[in-house]
Amino acid sequence: MDESNVERDLGMVGKANFVTFYEQLSDFSQTDQEVAGVIAAKLGCTYENALTFRVQPSRKIIQVGHSKAALLNVSRSRVPNRIRQLAGEIAKSLEEGE
Repeated sequence: MDESNVERDLGMVGKANFVTFYEQLSDFSQTDQEVAGVIAAKLGCTYENALTFRVQPSRKIIQVGHSKAALLNVSRSRVPNRIRQLAGEIAKSLEEGE
């Protein structure tokens, strides 16, 4: 997956959603279905929508090792300040964990 694919997938997921649900999305002890249920309940969307458009593309970004790049992208994007700040904090914690 190259950077343009990360940008495309991040756009499909929603930058704020990627950051807001990053903890659950990056926890692979939870199944895609479990995470989709949490997201659907919090966003008020259908389970299928959460699974197809939120969980699967997000986990693909994470699995191929592009989490930090995606989070840094969000931290420089036009999203609410709290989302930008949270994205930066998560990216920094990933750096510290390397």
